[in-house]
Amino acid sequence: MIRERYIRVPKNRQAMRDYDYGIQSSEQMEELILNDEQYSKLDKLGVFDKINEKCNIIIDDYEEEVLELSEIPIALDVINQLMENSRCEELAKLKWIFNQAISYGTIVGFDF
Repeated sequence: MIRERYIRVPKNRQAMRDYDYGIQSSEQMEELILNDEQYSKLDKLGVFDKINEKCNIIIDDYEEEVLELSEIPIALDVINQLMENSRCEELAKLKWIFNQAISYGTIVGFDF
């Protein structure tokens, strides 16, 4: 069975509220969908463990987590450090979705 993990960024405050209530539409969100292979690549790099440690959250399989706007620059630092030693395409996609959250002034939601 193929499993997908969703990383979502609401495009505005109303989309954030809808996300909180689980009623968001695809037009309200930027999404990064990770399949098992993509997730595994990121997990092997330790990106989620490092973000968890630095931002005091729990991004993990079978968890839902929200990275608040104030913590996103810290998470981006983690990604940028990992990108110095890796050409992992998934890291670049993760960086893009985090930057989207900053530009929208919202959050990053992890629905794993």
